[in-house]
Amino acid sequence: MESSPPDMKCKNCGAPIPYVAGENVLTCSYCGSTTMIASLDNIVKVEEHFIIPNTLDSASLQKNCRVWMSKGFFKAADLDEAALFGKIEGLYLPFWVVNARADTYWSGMNRRTRTVGSGDNRRTEEYWVPDSGSFQENPGWVIYARANLDEYYGLGALNPGETSTSADWGGFAIDLGLGDKESAGIDLATGKKPFSVDVAKGLTIINGQIAQEQAEDRAKAQIVGYHREKAEAKVDRLTDCDTTVQVERTELIYAPMWFVEYKYKGKTYRMLLEGYKGRVISGEAPVGKWDKVVVSGIIGGLVAIGCGIGGYYSDIPALYIGTAIAVLGVGIHATITALKKD
Repeated sequence: MESSPPDMKCKNCGAPIPYVAGENVLTCSYCGSTTMIASLDNIVKVEEHFIIPNTLDSASLQKNCRVWMSKGFFKAADLDEAALFGKIEGLYLPFWVVNARADTYWSGMNRRTRTVGSGDNRRTEEYWVPDSGSFQENPGWVIYARANLDEYYGLGALNPGETSTSADWGGFAIDLGLGDKESAGIDLATGKKPFSVDVAKGLTIINGQIAQEQAEDRAKAQIVGYHREKAEAKVDRLTDCDTTVQVERTELIYAPMWFVEYKYKGKTYRMLLEGYKGRVISGEAPVGKWDKVVVSGIIGGLVAIGCGIGGYYSDIPALYIGTAIAVLGVGIHATITALKKD
């Protein structure tokens, strides 16, 4: 059984602080100061401690959700009008914002082709060209200060590289990931104020479980992974990627987060908004039936054209024609199925 830290009293005002096993970052409900339990005999006060005011009410929150529903590709055309809101919950969640400098040096190879020879000896060959470079960023990397990132929907999208919009194709045979959108990251420190329990009135404050040092280690590892993904996008084959992360400042920020559920044609979807500017951090949305029709038509048409060209230059045109017919058949079947579902 896990032991409680001795003498759990606020170091600022002396009030008792209830301790729940697993929580390492505790906020005093009397004066608002925060205590971090580094170990049972090492209890320290968090100095860089802030809170972001909540400006959303139910009406403005739903308005922002419907604006998001009405914009962007691959969303049902009537989503903003037909969506029915269900459970809405607002909480003050704890986040470590790790401000760092990240420098990355990378090298790799790019695939190229060229035509050599002439006449009957004319051919296309592949060759590789070396490439290298560097880039530098100063991210304010957000680490959720609790053990389970999946405890609440969408928190990963606070950092760049994660999915901010998830398109639901409803089992449609052809989706190719279309409609999904990658997060550019959120500046969580916008609007921060010195922590005060008065600012948090109306929303429950959730205590943290991850201490500062652990948060910084996680941030470093995640930044390295994100920079490697960026480097991989620059070349066809990445051969080396070296990222150095220097932490410059770390802040504990309590931010208002709103978790929203809504229904569209009987299916439940989720959204996450931050409560200061009302920005949608992440959301799920159904794809419209006509989007599916257009995608089927375009892909089927391209395959048919490709097969037609291949058949024209091939000794076995029937194979290409048969493939085109088969692909078009699959597309038509998928489209009919989608229209029936909608």
